[in-house]
Amino acid sequence: MTNVALWKKIKEWLISSDLIEPNVYEEYVKNASVEDLSENQKAIVVSKDLSKYYLESIGSELKDKISEILEKDTSITFLSKEEFKKEKKISEIIIKKKKNNKGKEFIFESFISGKSNSEAFNASKAVISSLGNKWNPLFIYGDSGLGKTHLLKAICNELNSVDEDLNVKYYASNDFRKEILDSLLGGFKEIEQTKFQMNEIDVLLIDDIQFLANSGKTNEIFFNIFNSFIEEGKQIVITSDKFPELLNGFDKRLVSRFNQGLSVKIEAPDLDTALKIVDYKTNASNLKLDKESKKYIASHFGSDVRKIEGIINKIEFKLIQDKETYGEVIELDTIQKLLEDYSYAPGGEITVQKIKNVVAQNYGVTVKSIDAKNKFSSVVLARHVSMYLTNELMKKNYSEIGILFGGKDHTTVINACNKIKKALNEDKIFKATLKKIKKEIVS
Repeated sequence: MTNVALWKKIKEWLISSDLIEPNVYEEYVKNASVEDLSENQKAIVVSKDLSKYYLESIGSELKDKISEILEKDTSITFLSKEEFKKEKKISEIIIKKKKNNKGKEFIFESFISGKSNSEAFNASKAVISSLGNKWNPLFIYGDSGLGKTHLLKAICNELNSVDEDLNVKYYASNDFRKEILDSLLGGFKEIEQTKFQMNEIDVLLIDDIQFLANSGKTNEIFFNIFNSFIEEGKQIVITSDKFPELLNGFDKRLVSRFNQGLSVKIEAPDLDTALKIVDYKTNASNLKLDKESKKYIASHFGSDVRKIEGIINKIEFKLIQDKETYGEVIELDTIQKLLEDYSYAPGGEITVQKIKNVVAQNYGVTVKSIDAKNKFSSVVLARHVSMYLTNELMKKNYSEIGILFGGKDHTTVINACNKIKKALNEDKIFKATLKKIKKEIVS
């Protein structure tokens, strides 16, 4: 599907929904466009700053709809025309990296295991040593960007390296659906050929099974293939964004089959795991960052692996442009300066950046001043409110919050949070203001 056709479908959907007011759609949304950033990432390019604001407010809904239309997990970002030009240049770095890392990108050795993903990692390695016997099917679920595809492809690459005669097949769900539908359209001979090819597979890996929901005939054929594989002791590994019981649009018999093996969840990286990922990715990019810079990236952008990779690519791009500093050890103040032009707060998702943005708007100050040492009373209050809300809404500890707010000491954060708690108990107007700000952040 072309990007023009995709955006046309999205606009039709937006018009029929109640997500955007008609006047907002006409003024700020209608003239945007969809562009490619990478294979699984789209940019919605706008000409007005307010367009970004309105689109970001429904970012999660837009992502889900685009993924549904394209039948694959697709991340989105909202950019001005100038920002899009920069991002396209950054994507050249990513393409070059992938060429250099061909064969190394999706292996177990490059998957950073930690508390948040160790069960999925260990289960993926375990099925290799006991195909069809250990856990069949293995069902890995969790949000996008956490490493499910990496594990599937690592299984595929590992099996291919240890046994060339083993027939291992990886499918993105939309490719699987297309293969089945093409065979149905091709008639009896084509259907029989597809059945034969499926029977020849020893290990079947299907990514993002949720996109096969409500697929009618495809699901029926998949059900038969699934049963055949289990009966013959052939291994199946499936990924999804949801636990089997929460998948809609599937025959109950199929959901029951998903449950008969082992279901393991991948969580968002904890701080330690995020730090390990940052360390690995910066080393792979030959970037030298000091300890505080790595902590800042892990704390601020560590909610998924894709965000971390995106940030590191942006840093690398900017440092390559500045040839004098490329190769030197980069400190925290430089990292904050390099990233100040970028916004990483998709609508609906609570991030530190989103908290700062909303608080800054309400108190009439800049986000930059919140992180600085500015001592104007309005800025200090905005800083304290932002710290308090980061602790309350994101459950960040005081040391992490200090890093996220320009490298402040944890005792400074404790004092700030205590002042806000005291004001909430004593000042009804302040309490009402904070309630309004929280509502804006979580909406």
